Amino acid sequence: MEKDQLTVIDNLKGLNEGHIIYFFEYIDAYIKNVIDFAISGLEQDQYSIIIENDRISPLILKGLKEIVSGSQLNKIKFINNYDFYFAKGDFQCASIFDYLPSLIKDYSKQQFSVRSWAHVEWGDVQEIHENLANSEQEADIIVKENRLLSVCAYDADRVSETTRNNLISRHGFLINDYPR
Repeated sequence: MEKDQLTVIDNLKGLNEGHIIYFFEYIDAYIKNVIDFAISGLEQDQYSIIIENDRISPLILKGLKEIVSGSQLNKIKFINNYDFYFAKGDFQCASIFDYLPSLIKDYSKQQFSVRSWAHVEWGDVQEIHENLANSEQEADIIVKENRLLSVCAYDADRVSETTRNNLISRHGFLINDYPR
């Protein structure tokens, strides 16, 4: 399903739902954006699910610990992105809802509001670009049906122009990346 319109944004403030694509170039700006995303979720009494790699997660966590309390930190959950996307043996868009019961004690859709941030990475798998588009289309449906706020982040250097355009067509928002 192709998008009719893409809204370009500089930050996530004020957004409560939507499917956002983010091609990052600057790691410091990226980490700041993840932290801002999680804090904005706390301000709206939402859980934040951060799907990230083992190199960047500690940097995000360190930044969060400088700003939020321990009880607030309990509402920010991390999932290893490799475990999330390759749980079924090959690259697939696992539904965040499959993970929530194991992350949030007594989780139920009716009681908890959730937002997700996913750093999408892959190895040197050739067919991954087609799978990316299919996974993002699935994710777009899940985001709309559940009225979620979901960010899909990609390292700009790892995405071809063709794949980039294909991914953009499956999102309603594009966040800019710039050094802060």
